[in-house]
Amino acid sequence: MRRKIILFFVLILATIGLHYFAPRAISVFFFLSTLVAYFYAKDEAFWLAYFLVLSDGFFGLLGTWEAVFSVIPGLPAIEVVQFYILITLFKARKAPLAKLPFFSMQLNIIFIYLLFLVIQGYVIGLSGALNVQFRVVKYLVPLFLFYSIPRLIKEESQFREIMAYLFPVAFFALGAQLFSITMGREPAQVFGFILGGQDFFEISEEQIYRGLFNFCILIITFFGALYFLSTKDHNFKPLYLTGIIAADYLTVFLSATRGWIIGFSMIIVLYAIFVSTFSFKHLLKTFLAVTLILFVLISIPAVNIQIHNAYNRMWTLDAMAQGDITAGGTLLRLNERGPRVMKKWRESPLTGFGFSDDFFHFADGHVANQNILLHSGIVGAFLMGWFFLVFNGKIFLRSFKLPRQNPLKRTLLVFNIVFLGWFLIHSSSGQHFTFYQITNLGIIQALFFSFGSLVYQKSFMVKKENHVPVQKDLASKPIKKSVKTFADFPT
Repeated sequence: MRRKIILFFVLILATIGLHYFAPRAISVFFFLSTLVAYFYAKDEAFWLAYFLVLSDGFFGLLGTWEAVFSVIPGLPAIEVVQFYILITLFKARKAPLAKLPFFSMQLNIIFIYLLFLVIQGYVIGLSGALNVQFRVVKYLVPLFLFYSIPRLIKEESQFREIMAYLFPVAFFALGAQLFSITMGREPAQVFGFILGGQDFFEISEEQIYRGLFNFCILIITFFGALYFLSTKDHNFKPLYLTGIIAADYLTVFLSATRGWIIGFSMIIVLYAIFVSTFSFKHLLKTFLAVTLILFVLISIPAVNIQIHNAYNRMWTLDAMAQGDITAGGTLLRLNERGPRVMKKWRESPLTGFGFSDDFFHFADGHVANQNILLHSGIVGAFLMGWFFLVFNGKIFLRSFKLPRQNPLKRTLLVFNIVFLGWFLIHSSSGQHFTFYQITNLGIIQALFFSFGSLVYQKSFMVKKENHVPVQKDLASKPIKKSVKTFADFPT
């Protein structure tokens, strides 16, 4: 495994080098080569992690709109990861699946409604310009990962391998955060990969740095570390997993983004109450490590100021608790953004505006739940809430029914806890859950929900007498069924 991890980061560094330094034709050829390599590869975990990094970035480099192809001159470029997703659809059609995710019925209904939203957009009015049509298609493609990932990532060992690749990236995200704060510019600007751009800034009591790197990898590694910490997985040392959690949390805190800080804090608190079984020795090691890290960071003037700024920014919520909906002039969601979206939504409250020009004009991801209503109406909000309720409800009830000594009783709760924190981030900081998606969010959401179904199914394969998983290959026989679901939608 160590060799594969080294190969993974060699590939990442090669990607950065060729993308930023090589002639355009060579970098395009390289990306085409990676897609061809994935087409013939069987190591799904390796390539999913790679394309997630390609989409989410690495130390402030790469990212969703960096690695792209210009397919048709004059039209928006298409991300390389979009082609990866299309290939996963092709490969998934040939992959057997013994048991569909337990939320397949909900996905089926949501997909039907998604088709309605597309048709509704044309009925209400959608520009016929090719760039607009391309945008709609690009927003829809990542959703098909809910079909492919359950068929390609079918074992816990694959998820473990994905985390083995991504965990180190979490430390690089923290490094990029510290680099930007201390240097006054982001890595891509300092290295000359972005011409022009923002001038140098200096952190002060009036100047707060608001950048956040690898937000998708932060979420999925935060979840992964908590999950494997709860399972006491011998492949990862507890101190290493705790380090991942600390790095992710510190990256979020240094962004001074209130919604993210509250969301991650809530996850940690709920995990400590309902899941963790830390020994005193482990807690002592963690406390000493965190104390040492904080001491080092506070000794850096710019970082020290940023930490104080983040702390003070959190306290602006006190003004909100006292009736100031602007939180001391730092929040526009409640008095400006939200009312603007809701005013438009009232013109079509039941089904919203679908993929129409009106929606794209009034859409505002800063007010996520209002934006869901604007796009899909009360019906869409209900269907999305139904999906979330089924996912979390079944997992919670399964955990509740398992005997106390069952190793998965506490582990299942990690899904509920992380989802709650994630939804809080979605509701208070920026939209994550939608009826359309960008590539990096599409990957981690499909992975999170599909893995939740996998662990849920695994909980029924544990013998009561010795709590050892039954050796049964879920992929051994393809399921026979007469009704197609969203997870079976053809490519």
